[in-house]
Amino acid sequence: MESDFILKATDKEAKALFDSQLATVKLMSFMGDKELYPTMDYNSNVVHKWEVKLRHREDIGELRGTYSYAKLMNILKSNPNG
Repeated sequence: MESDFILKATDKEAKALFDSQLATVKLMSFMGDKELYPTMDYNSNVVHKWEVKLRHREDIGELRGTYSYAKLMNILKSNPNG
């Protein structure tokens, strides 16, 4: 299943989601200020918004709205049998 949603995450968390084995990121687009933050800074604690298209397990259902990185990872790691 594919979902489109907004992710609130640091650069390091966004990269971790992109590299994750729990789901496949098909598209991730930075929605922050590109002039103020022209490159990714993995040491920064600044949380940005990211537009994400994610392919994931069917049993999770469609993800819509806005998620923090921690909440999204919690959903992706959830037990498929409840």
